[in-house]
Amino acid sequence: MTNPAPGLFTITLPMPWELESVNVHLVELDEGYLLVDSGVATEECFDSLERSLKALPGFAWTDVRMLFLTHLHPDHIGLSWKILELSGARLAMHRAEVQYLELITGENGNPYFAQAMLNAGVPDELQTKMDRSMREIRRQYHAHRPDWILEGGEQIPVRGGTLEVVWTPGHSPGHVCLYSPEHRYLISGDHLLEFITPNIGWHPNQDMLAQYLDSLERLRPFDVDLILPSHGGPFRGHRERIQATAEHHVARCDQILALVDREALTANELVEEMWKRKLSPFHHHFAVFEILAHLEYLERRGRAAGQSRTGGALHWSPTKSAELPEETLRIAT
Repeated sequence: MTNPAPGLFTITLPMPWELESVNVHLVELDEGYLLVDSGVATEECFDSLERSLKALPGFAWTDVRMLFLTHLHPDHIGLSWKILELSGARLAMHRAEVQYLELITGENGNPYFAQAMLNAGVPDELQTKMDRSMREIRRQYHAHRPDWILEGGEQIPVRGGTLEVVWTPGHSPGHVCLYSPEHRYLISGDHLLEFITPNIGWHPNQDMLAQYLDSLERLRPFDVDLILPSHGGPFRGHRERIQATAEHHVARCDQILALVDREALTANELVEEMWKRKLSPFHHHFAVFEILAHLEYLERRGRAAGQSRTGGALHWSPTKSAELPEETLRIAT
């Protein structure tokens, strides 16, 4: 546990996937604490969290008065049900994330996953492996009924100031960050990371990459001295990181267009071209959805089009409109 800003503690927790660790944040309230995110639902993660919290003088679980979830991915929401049971804390989540959680915990699970895999041209055998790799994670999810459903713009009173809720969709529909105007820090969740870019996954009837780029721009005017991400240590220079992240996605789109200009490819074939190392079924799942999100972005801007072929898979080719749209150029310059 570290203390990177007044009234704020960051706890780094273990997780069993490639990034190896995730950060949760504890903010002092006038009475008790606000806990930002929960960690992944493993005994090792819970033991590490409890051990860190109990290092605080006189700490008891009931001192956690509010649990604030930046988004519903398993390394952020996994222990939330257990923490709420132990603490009796109020739960705060964004409205869009509550709706998404209801969708994936419904009777039929996530209804668009199968169609997305069909559109992407994922072979049946690989799809079975991908489903198996995600099954245990999905089994851990239950619906949440938050005490406070967020829209963005809310002010949370904390000791010595406030935290402003900033809605930053893209990585997930209801992803939110927290900004301290008094101490000029940003709890960025997965929205802004120092050395990697977050996964931007496809959702039906939404342009998730455009939402993500818009959300990056929303943070540019903020006066931020320190970014506190969910993965990696605190860092500075949020505008430079916003710029580099936006440029990464512009380059990713150009890379996709260069590949499909040689021959029409499915999203799954694009994954195999763009990730030269062999991906596990778990990571292949996220890579497919990221490619689909970029293809959606390109299609909506008239730069690529998919045609259905045998088996229902979409094969993508560039369109005649080779120029970047004005809003993308503005972000990239």
